[in-house]
Amino acid sequence: MSSIVIDFEVLPEEGPSDPTAAQVCEDLKRQLQDRNSDLRRGEFGRFAENASLSVDGNVVARASESPAEVPSAGEVVYPSSGTFEPTFTSQDHQLQPIQGAAPLDPTGWENLSNSELLQSIAQRERQIVRTAIGGLGTDVPPSTRGVAADVDALESRCAHLSQRLEVAEQDLRNEKEAGRANKLRVEQLELKLKDREQLLGHAKEMWMKENVRASKLADTLTAVEDKLADQEKRLADVSARYAEAQQEVRQLQHLLGTGLGPEGGIAFAGDGFDRGARNGHSKVDDSMMVGRHCVQTGFWSAFFLFASAGGDSSMHSPQRTLGATRVPQTENDTNTERFRRLCLMDDAVLYEDELLQIGVKAEYSGLEGQVAVFYGNKGNAALQSFVAQYLVREEHALKVVASPLNQHLEADQQIVQRLQVTMLEPFGEPPWLRLQFLLPDASPRRIQLKFPIILPKFMVGRQLSQQDFFRYWRQQHFVLNEVTCVVHLAERLRGPMVNIARSIAFGGAFRLHHGVDSNADNFVLVSSLADGQIDLQGKDTDALSLMRVEVGSGRFAGKARVVVRSSSHVVAKALCDCLVTQLAEPQAFVPHSCSIPAR
Repeated sequence: MSSIVIDFEVLPEEGPSDPTAAQVCEDLKRQLQDRNSDLRRGEFGRFAENASLSVDGNVVARASESPAEVPSAGEVVYPSSGTFEPTFTSQDHQLQPIQGAAPLDPTGWENLSNSELLQSIAQRERQIVRTAIGGLGTDVPPSTRGVAADVDALESRCAHLSQRLEVAEQDLRNEKEAGRANKLRVEQLELKLKDREQLLGHAKEMWMKENVRASKLADTLTAVEDKLADQEKRLADVSARYAEAQQEVRQLQHLLGTGLGPEGGIAFAGDGFDRGARNGHSKVDDSMMVGRHCVQTGFWSAFFLFASAGGDSSMHSPQRTLGATRVPQTENDTNTERFRRLCLMDDAVLYEDELLQIGVKAEYSGLEGQVAVFYGNKGNAALQSFVAQYLVREEHALKVVASPLNQHLEADQQIVQRLQVTMLEPFGEPPWLRLQFLLPDASPRRIQLKFPIILPKFMVGRQLSQQDFFRYWRQQHFVLNEVTCVVHLAERLRGPMVNIARSIAFGGAFRLHHGVDSNADNFVLVSSLADGQIDLQGKDTDALSLMRVEVGSGRFAGKARVVVRSSSHVVAKALCDCLVTQLAEPQAFVPHSCSIPAR
């Protein structure tokens, strides 16, 4: 057993508030004997159970004794002045020296103040506790063993926390690496974003410039349209003056008694022929002129009924034809107008001049057609080496097979040629008819004109609901194949809207849809190939074509805009050309110059 000796040096009081040496000794004595004091309950409590307090070698108090067993304070003589050293002794366990701590050297304590002394005592107590815990043996009390177990648990917990700390540090390093990578990526994205912002600013600047340019072009276009309207007005005035002059020329010819029309041919009915103005002619000449006029008119009025009656390929007299009503022809009919009329019907005159008249009678079923072409000689002499050729530019799409034709055409004779027409795929241009023959004076003559075999002849109208129409109208392949054109309406169509409706229906090949367009002045039409199968679910729309004709008003009065959408660009362009042919002025219409595909 060893003892722990703690020497206290009580310095003289420096002021009236400082305790005296006797008061300090009595306070230590009281705390040593009181089990509830701070000294007995603190870290030094288990050592204070066997401790004693002595002054100058005289035991003043013991912790195991009661206050009555120890001499009173009066029996102990305390120095009245100077310093004295009370000794605190504790005999408990075998203690080991404190490693790294300074030895208990009582010398030099006299220079410490009370507060410094108390701090030194507390430090020494902590060192004693650590030394006692570290030097425990097998004979330690149970309370001390609990403390050791707590220390082991704390050490194991500390090791576990150290491992977790290492793992957390590793995760932190990984997160820092990921953070640096993300920061680098963010910097790259910021650079890209800045580049995109620069490109966007450049594009915006270009867009503003193009917008200004478009505004200037729009103003220029408006000015040009105004000038064009003025030119059209002047052209209309000139046309009216020309018509008046032509009428005066015809009246002058009648007054002079020439009996010839504007082209030098025979003047037929409707040319303003007035017998009362021919006072200088004899009745015989007058009757001869009228008689010949009646013969010619009766011959050509019965022209087309020969085909319907199944006649021969030639006719030598007018009496072999059957009487019927022919499509009325007017004086102002031109060959262009005749071609336009045959695009709408299957039985009419295609071409006529002073020598020759060509008529067509056709019948179409599906993608095939039977066409009869009638050639009539109006002259007084035969035509030799009469050859008719049909030129098809798109031979892979349209097949035309013609029967043999008699190359000798007598005066007042009519011959017929049969055509077998088959559409292999959609085509854009009609075929051409080329005629070559020798005149009575053996001079050659050549005539070339368009033949009225067009794509609408092989199409039929289709009925669609408003929802299905707009669903097809907005499909991408329909939009990409859009063809549009703006035309000036012909004079004959600038009246009731029913005239336009009749001209663009193509005899039922296009079906008009009412109520689809909110503007009543616009026409909506739907058509498809005759053998086309339309799936309303949108799986097969190759045979479907959608058309819209907008009639202008206000400053655009007298104009029309044609828009055609189809799954095939060839079909859309062909139908747009056909519609423009019916709407535009014949002399002003150029089929391929106004067809503009949509961008």
